[in-house]
Amino acid sequence: MKENNQLYKSIFLILILVFGVATLYAIKTDEAPRFILFLGRFHPLLLHLPIGALVVTFFIDILSRFQKNYPEITVRNLFGFIAVFSIITCFLGYFLSLEDGYNKDTLDLHFYTGIGTAIVSCFLFLMSLKPDFKSNKLFLPLFIIALVCISVAGHYGSVLTHGDNFITEYASAPEKEKTIEIVDSLRLYEDVVAKILDAKCIQCHNTTKQKGELALLSKAHILNGGVSGVSAIAGNASESLLYSRLLLPITDEKHMPPEGKEQLTKDEIWLVEHWINEGLDFENYVANTSENIELRKKLEKYLVFDTIEIPKASKDDIEEVKLAGFRIIELVPGEADLNVKLLKAKPTEDIIDKLSVLNEQIVELDLSNMAVTDAMTSVFKKFKNLKSLRLNGTKISDVSLKYIKDLKNLETLNIYNTNVSNQGLSELLKTIKPKTIYAWKTKVDKETAIQLEKEYDVDIQNTIVDGFIKKSQLEKPVVSPNKTLFTDTIHINIRSRIKGVDIRYTLNGKIPDSTSKIYNGEIILEASKILKIASFKKGWLPSEILERELTKVDNRVEKFVMKTKPDERYPDSNKLFDLKEGSLDFKDGQWVGYFGTSLNTTIDLGAIKTINNISFNCLEDVGSWILYPTDFIVYASNYKNKDFKKIGELDIKRQGQGGEPELKKVTLKLPETKTRYLKLRIKNHEKLPAWHPSAGNPSWLFVDEIYLW
Repeated sequence: MKENNQLYKSIFLILILVFGVATLYAIKTDEAPRFILFLGRFHPLLLHLPIGALVVTFFIDILSRFQKNYPEITVRNLFGFIAVFSIITCFLGYFLSLEDGYNKDTLDLHFYTGIGTAIVSCFLFLMSLKPDFKSNKLFLPLFIIALVCISVAGHYGSVLTHGDNFITEYASAPEKEKTIEIVDSLRLYEDVVAKILDAKCIQCHNTTKQKGELALLSKAHILNGGVSGVSAIAGNASESLLYSRLLLPITDEKHMPPEGKEQLTKDEIWLVEHWINEGLDFENYVANTSENIELRKKLEKYLVFDTIEIPKASKDDIEEVKLAGFRIIELVPGEADLNVKLLKAKPTEDIIDKLSVLNEQIVELDLSNMAVTDAMTSVFKKFKNLKSLRLNGTKISDVSLKYIKDLKNLETLNIYNTNVSNQGLSELLKTIKPKTIYAWKTKVDKETAIQLEKEYDVDIQNTIVDGFIKKSQLEKPVVSPNKTLFTDTIHINIRSRIKGVDIRYTLNGKIPDSTSKIYNGEIILEASKILKIASFKKGWLPSEILERELTKVDNRVEKFVMKTKPDERYPDSNKLFDLKEGSLDFKDGQWVGYFGTSLNTTIDLGAIKTINNISFNCLEDVGSWILYPTDFIVYASNYKNKDFKKIGELDIKRQGQGGEPELKKVTLKLPETKTRYLKLRIKNHEKLPAWHPSAGNPSWLFVDEIYLW
């Protein structure tokens, strides 16, 4: 017992001495040393230890009192653990607070309740050193006080980190978002930019946590800026920190949001730039969207529509409609939304009226190529949730359009080969604006269709040759596994999510067509092939071609020497030869990165071998300063350190200025070469080119797989 007490005394003395000296050093310096700030970053990691231990100890204490079997030694050691880590956590919390950017009142409450927890925990530990400490009348009340203090400290810690309402955010129903159904009703700041900032920036720039003394909650906060200066300059996005720091490489400590946080998308960055360049308008609605198509498309995702709760139809009502001659399919299995199609070629008014029992559930209605007349269509006005209506090939006229003029949710209307006229369509568009209207072979002429398109901003398809009916295109098939490299054999499985599809493929590089080989099961390959696949189905357009270059790697690289080391953030050179391909995310753990330098490596094949091709995968992500390399050069020799001769070189071309992240497989075909040693140079841009927003800074080169075949 005495030895344990002495051990704890030594631990406490060392803690107080080490952290006390560090604290005095931090206080006396004008600016907190980086090492002190580094230690402070461990506060969020370690603070959970005393919290968890305190709760567990309380549970053991209460349970043991009822069981009449109190583990004094266990509880004593737990209190020693709590006291030690409470003290460490308090010091680290103070070091973290030296970074500034926190609301002082909230920080003080968090800080002093944390210190209170540590003090009470130390008292509890001292009490536990005495025999039969559990019987002390102060023991249990102090224990409860410690739990209260640590709960309060935890609450204010969450406020500092996540904002005022972090705990209570989901305690009540959210306020209903105002409905905005047209782009011109959006306020650029309130409805767009503020939402972007709230989702990606407010966590670190709010009233309680102001990193860099910058808050982004309101107009006043944004215009005030922070310690680095004004955050946004009206009309000049490139000089505005709010925008320019979004363009820094994600590994730069000034990049915002910092690495590990959810990043702004390309469209969100574009909108922030547009808002600043247009004058930092905090009040008005968006302008000039009719002339700026790109702006209009980017803003459409910020529209807010009324959510409609559709009750499920009864089985009796569904059966009644089916018996009347309709096919009914749930759009999403188990959900209320229904697709209804008429199958009876000669309907009556009574048959069509049967649909009224499903007036809330019908979302898609297909009456195409049936003898439907105007007299049968008055029931349409009841279908308030209708989104798609197909009346092509029926006997309807302008009269039927009067029954759908109030269907605000209608998105697609097909009136091909009907008697609808210019007048009827014009009157309809005065009240509702479907996204797409198919109006071929109607009394709507080409000139009127073009005029109505411009006036109401709808897509009216009216200008194609008679008899043409637009077909839907099949989606690409799905291939597994995703890998394209193998050493022995590879088993390929292909599937389509649409039934009745013929999947056809080629292995000779040709485009698959309706005469190509049909996939009937697993494809097993033992050699490198170019696999091209497409889906075919009668009445549908073929899918786009899915291409996979499947490569059998003949020579696994076991020995290599890196002449230039990768960046310390992406350093594992073994990833270059493990045949595990990286994704579009450069942080997925598969990529090797070079910052401002090129990749130079020497490969030892172990013996003289024949090489025909050398390939590697590279990544481009312009927004993160990652560009494709410029050149690939290969040298060969039979000797380790001499007589290397160039055997191949490849310029790596690129088009445009990049967009979304993309992958490239680079292959250098060699004259049949017998060699043991290969030197490879994959050349980085070194500096970002003139067209890049951050031109002149070092560029990143990311390489994944290097393989010989």
